[in-house]
Amino acid sequence: MAKYTATIDELTRQRILALPRRIHFSAFMRKAIINFVEELEKNPDLEPENFTITCSARKDVTGKKRT
Repeated sequence: MAKYTATIDELTRQRILALPRRIHFSAFMRKAIINFVEELEKNPDLEPENFTITCSARKDVTGKKRT
């Protein structure tokens, strides 16, 4: 698998490093990148300004059957 890199500014890097240890930053980024790619596949003319990241509550799956 190829690795892709993007530059980030120093302030952003420091803020990422300051996150609590229990937060798995790579898992959050993986999910965000998957969503970005899906949207770009639908409409390749989108620009970074077209994206807004929001937080939503997790769906309650306690009553669901596991297969």
